[in-house]
Amino acid sequence: MSKRRTLDGLKTLPSSIARDAVYIGNLHGNENYLVHGEVHGNSDVQGMLMLAPGCRWKGNIVADNVVIRGRVEGDVIARFKLELRASAHVTGNISGPLIALADGAVVQGRVSGDSAISRFKERRS
Repeated sequence: MSKRRTLDGLKTLPSSIARDAVYIGNLHGNENYLVHGEVHGNSDVQGMLMLAPGCRWKGNIVADNVVIRGRVEGDVIARFKLELRASAHVTGNISGPLIALADGAVVQGRVSGDSAISRFKERRS
């Protein structure tokens, strides 16, 4: 059975960066990450990268799957799926094979022309 949301398929708890933490540097790894705080750097994650509401990311993001609820200043590339929730605000270009945009999500940049784009309304948090 296929799950509608990217997070529905998570089988393990992600590693996290706390709300008041500021991480400066590049984030690389092959697991899932949840960011509540602030990051200044780029990522190359073979797994899922989730940015919580209130999160701030300055740099480029590359990951298998990306879920954004916070703010990003940089380009975002998802190898499989990019999900922008209603509170997401991206200043940069986005791309990936599948992009899901919630009503209210903001993208100030280009969206890849090769992406399949779906729009949805937030019904659960």
